[in-house]
Amino acid sequence: MAAVRNLYDILGVPQNATPEAVRKAYKFRALETHPDKLPPGADEAELEAAHTRFRDVRTAFDVLSDPAKRKAYDNGLNFVRRRVNVNVNVDDVQARLARERAEWQRQAELRHQERMRVLHEEILASRKRYQETLAQAELQYQEKIKVMEEQLRRTREAERAVEEEKPEGTYTLVDEMMSDLRRRCPEWELRRQTVLRRQAERMNSQGSAPSVQ
Repeated sequence: MAAVRNLYDILGVPQNATPEAVRKAYKFRALETHPDKLPPGADEAELEAAHTRFRDVRTAFDVLSDPAKRKAYDNGLNFVRRRVNVNVNVDDVQARLARERAEWQRQAELRHQERMRVLHEEILASRKRYQETLAQAELQYQEKIKVMEEQLRRTREAERAVEEEKPEGTYTLVDEMMSDLRRRCPEWELRRQTVLRRQAERMNSQGSAPSVQ
């Protein structure tokens, strides 16, 4: 913010200048800004500007050369300066708050991105563990299938070997059932033997060998 132009600036003296310094500054500025100092042929705008500068110098001297007026003017000038400083401080505070708010937003965005990165990595790791577990379960299943197939193959080979090594005339399941029936029903076996004997006698009488089951 630009500095406020005041009566001291017009005369070119500091605010704590002595009355003597004010009078000397007024004489110098009056001679410097007097309209008569303009060259001949100056236009109306230049004349008006010169009169304005001279009136400002005159007004500054009228106020600053009178102790009462100068005191009142200093009070007002100090009040204005304090207001200006307050406004400057407010602007500084607002600018600082804006910077802090922008920094907080930037940090919040960084934290959000970090959380999303960690979450993405956890999802990838969980998916990888699931795939590894699934692959391991599939491998174990395939191994069990192989073991079962091998056991089935060996069982079939053993059964085939037994069938191949089984001698002719070995009892079958029917033979075992007939043997069990004879053991449980001796009367049936007696009748069977009687029938077979009579059949044999009849066949002998006819000159043929009996057919024994």
